Amino acid sequence: MVEALKELISVGGLAARTKTPTSTLKYWERIGAIPASIRVDGDNRRVWRVSEIDLIQERIAARRRQHEGPEAA
Repeated sequence: MVEALKELISVGGLAARTKTPTSTLKYWERIGAIPASIRVDGDNRRVWRVSEIDLIQERIAARRRQHEGPEAA
């Protein structure tokens, strides 16, 4: 069980790593912009696989570029 937990990152950990508020991550998850989290601890805790971090970071960067517009590039 401990080994399996090492391969997971919490919503708070993902937020810190991507500099994105947890509420934004939860919203993007809800609308399908980032992969769905895995629910643990009776569905009260959201976690993602560490292997998904690169994909999530790419999608976050793409969403930020959409909101910044072409003048920010």
